[in-house]
Amino acid sequence: MPLIYVTTWPVVCYRFQNWVWLKVKIPVIRQLLTLTGYFMKVLVLITTSVTISHKTTIGKGLFISHIGSIVIGNESIIGDYCSLHQGVTIGGAGVGEDYGKPIIGNNAFIGVGAVVMGKITIGNNVAIGANAVVTKSFTDNSSIGGVPAKIISYKGSLGMIHYRG
Repeated sequence: MPLIYVTTWPVVCYRFQNWVWLKVKIPVIRQLLTLTGYFMKVLVLITTSVTISHKTTIGKGLFISHIGSIVIGNESIIGDYCSLHQGVTIGGAGVGEDYGKPIIGNNAFIGVGAVVMGKITIGNNVAIGANAVVTKSFTDNSSIGGVPAKIISYKGSLGMIHYRG
């Protein structure tokens, strides 16, 4: 029974809102379901402090380890089996043509308090350390950390990912 775990509520809410946004085309039904999704989102935000935009693209198996102050902004892209921890912010940054949203690959581990922002690409199997500020792209299998983030090793996220279908 996955709904017992409070960390699954934001994911279920996101999946519902994203489904309505992408798939429901009948205007009256779409409006009713959008309103239902809005109330779900407010309830989830109040109880968990997690907000995920319905315009984000997230692959299967998103794992939220601990609730609290997690923000995933519009149009960010997150691959399969990403593990997020409390205090993570993922969103857009930049000005003019430099403005953009992050693209995060599969099997990414994002540690406590990390910030991933801007028009960047994070590769597959990347581990982002606690309180890292990521404003540039990184390749596959990197372990990164610091302010600003830099490569610490090439061990990546091996053994750090929680796999849920």
